[in-house]
Amino acid sequence: MAHIDSSRRPAVFLDRDGTINVDVGYLHAVDQLELFPWSTDALRLLKRAGFALVIVTNQSGIAQGLIAKGFVEEVHGELQRRLEMVGAAIDGYYYCPHHPMGSVEKFRGDCRCRKPNPGMIEDAARDLGLDPARSWVIGDKWIDVQLGQAVGATSILVRTGWGAFQEERRPPGQHVDAVCDNLIEATALILNDTRLEGPRGLET
Repeated sequence: MAHIDSSRRPAVFLDRDGTINVDVGYLHAVDQLELFPWSTDALRLLKRAGFALVIVTNQSGIAQGLIAKGFVEEVHGELQRRLEMVGAAIDGYYYCPHHPMGSVEKFRGDCRCRKPNPGMIEDAARDLGLDPARSWVIGDKWIDVQLGQAVGATSILVRTGWGAFQEERRPPGQHVDAVCDNLIEATALILNDTRLEGPRGLET
């Protein structure tokens, strides 16, 4: 069982593309950033409940030379602007620019931050005073679920983005705490759950 530190805040760690916003492939223009209709309500509810909100996203387009790091930060700035307007600001943005087969040498290779490796959550926990054992990870791919498992968090797979496709192709032996249609359904599950430890038999 993961150690619970009550002095640290619980968080919801969120994948970006396919979870909060529509996955358009390699997003390459800010005007392509389209939030799902329920995303702002879901994030606002989680924030009001006391959760820190943290984006954790693989951005291998940087390693592939398709987008620049500055563009990713520009997108996150626009996302934050929209969310701040509705009381749903993100507390931290973490992204991995690496890929083992990247064409940009600087970002080519294995790393500790590319999901499902735990580096982004470990960094956020240190920077923001968060307790992964009291936290949740939500995403539309099995690597998001595996990320949550790597840090002792509760994991939810959402069916938006790649989620429905991933659900049908579950790796052998792969466990997930819950599968939800979308982020607002995942939010309802989180807000109705009072457990901070123990068995996590939430899977639907």
